[in-house]
Amino acid sequence: MLELSSPTPGLLFGSFLYRADLHSPQDLKEKWEKTFGAHFEFSPEFNPLAQYYADEMGPKETLHRFFVISTLTFPREKLLEAKLMAQEWELEWAQNSKRSVNLDIGFLTLENFTLATSKNYSHRIYLGQNIFSDLTYQFQHGEFQTLPWTYPDYADEKKKEFFTWARIYLLTLLTRSKNPGT
Repeated sequence: MLELSSPTPGLLFGSFLYRADLHSPQDLKEKWEKTFGAHFEFSPEFNPLAQYYADEMGPKETLHRFFVISTLTFPREKLLEAKLMAQEWELEWAQNSKRSVNLDIGFLTLENFTLATSKNYSHRIYLGQNIFSDLTYQFQHGEFQTLPWTYPDYADEKKKEFFTWARIYLLTLLTRSKNPGT
């Protein structure tokens, strides 16, 4: 008889691009923690999205960015729920019908890293409720590998190093859960 096994859990990820003149990073992080628990954070130096989002969100000089990744594991199904919640938060934070925070949601597993998006494309997998999963990295040969469609923003080496560190953390959590007391 065929036995199905559940995939290992992973870590939820958030990328906050926000108007620093309208929001404090501490308030945004607190909202994340109230919903998803404690997190690690990283503030990338390379931020090409500021120029891209300036027309919608305001002057690029006011746009700041940080990443968070959960310290707790979640089942993979949580990606869809988290993306839908992020969309609600963006509406809540909007100013004059324009986003003042852009919150991208992702999910890191031992095998890969995916971003959730509302935009369909040939390489994206439909999750439900108008949300798709975009495979951003796959883990091969001891590191995360970009793919032909990986956003240039995520091809940055410092960001890949952060995700590699988070994968090591996840591996440690999963190993400890299999071997309590280690």
